[in-house]
Amino acid sequence: MWILKKLTAAIMAATLMVSMATAGDDLGPPIGAKIPSDLAAVDSTGAPQDFSSLVGEKGMVLYFVRSLDWCPYCRLQALEVAKRTGDFTDRDFSVVFVSYDAVEKLQKFDRKWEVSPTLLSDPDSKIIEAFGILNETHKPGSMAYGIPHPVVFIVAPDKTILAKVYEDDFKTNDASYRRRPEVDVVLAAADKVFSAGE
Repeated sequence: MWILKKLTAAIMAATLMVSMATAGDDLGPPIGAKIPSDLAAVDSTGAPQDFSSLVGEKGMVLYFVRSLDWCPYCRLQALEVAKRTGDFTDRDFSVVFVSYDAVEKLQKFDRKWEVSPTLLSDPDSKIIEAFGILNETHKPGSMAYGIPHPVVFIVAPDKTILAKVYEDDFKTNDASYRRRPEVDVVLAAADKVFSAGE
């Protein structure tokens, strides 16, 4: 418990460094583009899913995380988001996490914590690669090969990327993966793009 509290404090203290990306930023597809994958994958229950089965009425908040098996920052982020799932569903957004974890690893995490966001398994990193967010610092044969750079996409029902939130120094800071946006930052980004469209 002490470790989780310490991690939470560190993540919260650092989130001021997180910025909402603009069209000129280069992690993943640009804002305004359609997502490059239909998210066809198996979830933590073993059920096949895709974008059409997952998207909420107003859209989707799509989290790419390194691993819910071994990354403490990803686990903490997923648990923080899970606690606030109602804030997303009240806005008619679905919440989806994608990692390279095998289904069995996601099932173990889900059984332990009973999280409500959908956890998608991308064990061959096909979705991660389609989005162009594969972390290139890990080479084939490495335990971490296939992980993404952590990023959150806010996606409209027609698959258009409306916003993305990520650590803007991910290319130059080897420790940037430790900083994850607070739920309120992601919700504010979603509220901003949807209110602008009304």
